[in-house]
Amino acid sequence: MSLNLFNQVEQKLKEIAENVSGVKRVSVAEPSLEEGFRSPRIFVWIREGESAPSTITANKRRHLWRFEYVIDVVSARPETAYSQVKEIAWSLYDAIMSDRTLGGLVLRADPASRFFRVEVPSEREYGHRWVMYVDVIVEE
Repeated sequence: MSLNLFNQVEQKLKEIAENVSGVKRVSVAEPSLEEGFRSPRIFVWIREGESAPSTITANKRRHLWRFEYVIDVVSARPETAYSQVKEIAWSLYDAIMSDRTLGGLVLRADPASRFFRVEVPSEREYGHRWVMYVDVIVEE
């Protein structure tokens, strides 16, 4: 599988996140501590993947890549953080569902095949982390 295609898919998922209203930072890995925390933020990264011969033809391989969108929102009010994280997650979902080929790069992208939310309270702020999986199917 071409690293170039993998990078294009990863970049496309990043671009989708960058177009969500109100998001302050999007990265393909966690930003360095020197950059500081800006809320809301989204990380895009690969979680796992597999490759197998396609049943369509012996000359093609089918790849399944599982990416994650990790959305972090922090606010002094828990209901504000929760509302923002939900809005961002469903904006990502809707954007991918509007073009499940990611501009013709993949056979199909399946957003939100699984997602979960984590609460992160502190003394001054309240944070919500929403992790949404995006399964991407590629044939080459």
